[in-house]
Amino acid sequence: MANIHDVAQAAGVSIATVSRMLAGENIRNRTAVENAISALGYRPNASARGLRSGRHHTIAVIVPDIANPYFATLVRGIEERVIARGYRIIVASSDEQFTAETEVLGGLMDAVDAVAIVPAEASERTNLMLAELGKPVVLIDRTVSDSPDFDLVHVDNAKGARMAAEHLLSLGHRKIAIISGRQESLPGQVRHTAFIEALAAAGVEIDPGNIKIGEFTRAFGQSAASELIDGGLDFTAVFVGNNTMAQGALLSFHEAGITIPERLSFICFDDFDLAELLPAPVTVISRPAIAEGHAAADLLLARIQALDAAEQPAFRHLILPVQLTVRQSCAAPAGP
Repeated sequence: MANIHDVAQAAGVSIATVSRMLAGENIRNRTAVENAISALGYRPNASARGLRSGRHHTIAVIVPDIANPYFATLVRGIEERVIARGYRIIVASSDEQFTAETEVLGGLMDAVDAVAIVPAEASERTNLMLAELGKPVVLIDRTVSDSPDFDLVHVDNAKGARMAAEHLLSLGHRKIAIISGRQESLPGQVRHTAFIEALAAAGVEIDPGNIKIGEFTRAFGQSAASELIDGGLDFTAVFVGNNTMAQGALLSFHEAGITIPERLSFICFDDFDLAELLPAPVTVISRPAIAEGHAAADLLLARIQALDAAEQPAFRHLILPVQLTVRQSCAAPAGP
């Protein structure tokens, strides 16, 4: 098993330099040390270091659903960064429930130094709960207020939704449906509103019967698509607000014999592993989940390092770009 001496030798630095980086100091040779730690599989003894420093070298990561491919990749990005700095993570799912968040965090506060969280809701009670933790917090993907007193990393949800709308409009679609996630969630609300506003700017209105709003789950996506099918399928394209709902919707359309893109164009927010493997690979709005995880981890580690400083750094709000990944699930509307 590799030790700190092996890491120092591989990185071409002193043991003291490695130790300073593991303690949270931003050293000049950080990349070389991180690469050596990764290559050697070195794992610092967090318990021993905690006794010396009074810290646990552990970060709590709370996401709505670790089974969601986006959140799983996000967690991986956080883990990559913090392990290289001698930290470990504890991961829990909230199932989009505020009460679950409070219970999980309440049980972890004596064992962690900081919290990375995708909050279940944007509310004053969430804002207050996180403030009362007394630990560094970074919000990911979602905020809890217009100007949160926490570091924040998210993507440009509005731009992504507009890109989806503009792509369908450019293909000639005018009868469009939407399956959206919870409006208590900021991404759900922003994507839904931005998509509808982009269509309205082009003179296109969605029939109220073709608007479905519910949970960010595969089950809801499946039931929402079934309702659209039962309603007569009087549209030529559909936008789905996330990847798990998209998988459920695709299943319903497949079971009903609705071909994509011949009968129906399909686009969703968030990529997923099967998207490229389907008979009609799915066009998606993709976001850099690994980069989001890296950015969130860097913000948390910097704030942990600054805990003993006389003055705390200003909160940072980072917005990362999204992109339209065009595959084969969208086409011009079929003729009469």
